[in-house]
Amino acid sequence: MENKELINKAIGFIQSNPKDNLSLQRIAENAGFSLTYFDAMFKHHTGYSPVEYSRVYKLTRSALELRKTEKTILDIALDFGYSSPESYTRAFKSFYSLTPSEYREKYSDKPIGWQDLSGKISINNFKRSFPELKVSDLELALDFCFTHNPLKYAEDMVNMTVTETEILTLGDPEHLEHFLFVSDYDYPEPAVMLICENEEDAIPYVKLFAKDRKLIFSVRRPADEEWERFDAEIAKSGRTCKFGYDMMYTADTVDVPKYDGMSVRELNENHLSSIKAFKDSGGCAECHVRAIQLHFSGKGNPGMRPLGIFENGNLICIALPYLDKVRELNRYDIGAIFSLNSKSEDKAIELIWKYAIHMCLKEGAVIGNANAFEGTYPLSIAASERMGLIKVAKNCGYAIR
Repeated sequence: MENKELINKAIGFIQSNPKDNLSLQRIAENAGFSLTYFDAMFKHHTGYSPVEYSRVYKLTRSALELRKTEKTILDIALDFGYSSPESYTRAFKSFYSLTPSEYREKYSDKPIGWQDLSGKISINNFKRSFPELKVSDLELALDFCFTHNPLKYAEDMVNMTVTETEILTLGDPEHLEHFLFVSDYDYPEPAVMLICENEEDAIPYVKLFAKDRKLIFSVRRPADEEWERFDAEIAKSGRTCKFGYDMMYTADTVDVPKYDGMSVRELNENHLSSIKAFKDSGGCAECHVRAIQLHFSGKGNPGMRPLGIFENGNLICIALPYLDKVRELNRYDIGAIFSLNSKSEDKAIELIWKYAIHMCLKEGAVIGNANAFEGTYPLSIAASERMGLIKVAKNCGYAIR
């Protein structure tokens, strides 16, 4: 069998034995892997070690029991292999930032109720246009992403938690196997992302969307799979695909180079004059300077980590990576890299890339480059691969063109 099939077999084994505290050796033997190779390969595919994945699966499935049943916390703890309610509570709070009792009180018998603000007008219009879709909720959507592929869905998990979002499905809203998350950025039309693991689940959504030819939507497909029937259905709908790849760094270390006369620094308020001179030289746009200024003032994205490369005292390269946190996932997005056209440009870009990765590894974060495209720019597919990132998902956007 291919590695991916063996990993899926291991995941199935974990999910079939939620009461057991599975060891790495037992999971590896069931999948038919050697012990040392299996641990690295499993983490490469899922972002978790096998034992960590088993723990996350137990916690997310136990959360569903808290929401949907009247079982006692003791019974749920024992059902999922915990020796006591206290050990279960410690593990649950570490993951959800709530005790099981607090979680049950907050989420039982109702989906997460997003406020009916004016910013959700386009989402509500979308729901009225597709009454076939049933409402689910954010916690179940996050559970799906964590227990299926947290590397592949890292970008989605971040987006679901930082925007006004509605979770909708053609399936069972209480046991999600595929869904849409629809987010509203106050644009006339919402952003629509289809989350599913296989082609057969995706096709009914394309057929549903055929009645609205103006609708633009995206699907994060496996990086190494062809969806021929899905693509045929897309062609029938008159849509075309624009695609990029979500990239992830899967090594544990990075060598940060040293170049004479060149240094990398984390930018702060004292560097504003250099940042403005960089912009005036054509390095970036005014909106990027404003974003950095907002960050310095404490009003912007608190996860921004602006970096700069200085050569002989002059700022020649800027990066705007972001660190976002969803449950236990620290997700670090390389974000944007801008450089001045100079003799040292290639060295500056390599240095700022690798320093950003170095910063990320110190935070214990998954490093991502969302939606890389073909080309020669600093965040292209080729540039990402040179730095050690791999393709984890093919991000396809569909529209009438």
